[in-house]
Amino acid sequence: MKFRSPISSVIGLACFSGMMVSCKQLPKEMEVVEQRELCQYDDVSVFKNNYESLVGTQPLDWRRVNRTEFRILNYAVGDATQVAVGQVDGGGVLANMNRWKREFEQEVLEDVSGLETIEMFGGREAQVIQLRGTFQSKMAGMPVKSKGWAVTGIICDVSGGSLITIKMMGPEAEVDAQQENLMEFTKTLRINDLQTPSERSKKGVKVDKTEGGY
Repeated sequence: MKFRSPISSVIGLACFSGMMVSCKQLPKEMEVVEQRELCQYDDVSVFKNNYESLVGTQPLDWRRVNRTEFRILNYAVGDATQVAVGQVDGGGVLANMNRWKREFEQEVLEDVSGLETIEMFGGREAQVIQLRGTFQSKMAGMPVKSKGWAVTGIICDVSGGSLITIKMMGPEAEVDAQQENLMEFTKTLRINDLQTPSERSKKGVKVDKTEGGY
């Protein structure tokens, strides 16, 4: 006569129970009856890398790269071209356009009235500047010049001096080839509608966006 050990009996019962549970059809719908309280890991003011204030539809041949302190959205294009979307508070459109002009050692603008314009954010006017020539930057404190370089820059004043900037910079041939993609991408940019957990918890609060709200 063979005797089964208690351990074998327990294992056999567990396997049988598991088979019965796996055969049971799970409900297709579930009802949420309670919610947990929010903690610091839900708050994007603590974990900002999980939340982006701007979103847009990137062209298929653009490659997304990590954001930096001054770049909300950051892309690589072609062999050496970069597209950066940032936010600048203060300085004005003219001053920032002239900062880009100085990178090409070009004469600064007196005003932006003669620049090309494009609509962003559902009707706001943005100024566009095209720069071609020798780009000058600094590396380890030493001036570095890149010949045959180009910049297409776009600046939109979204709310009384708060500027959204889009800057495509790279070899002239690559920048020229991406002009249409850049303009289409710019038109798709919008404020991220995904609210933070803190904002979702504020019931009955109305936000006035008549002056931009950006």
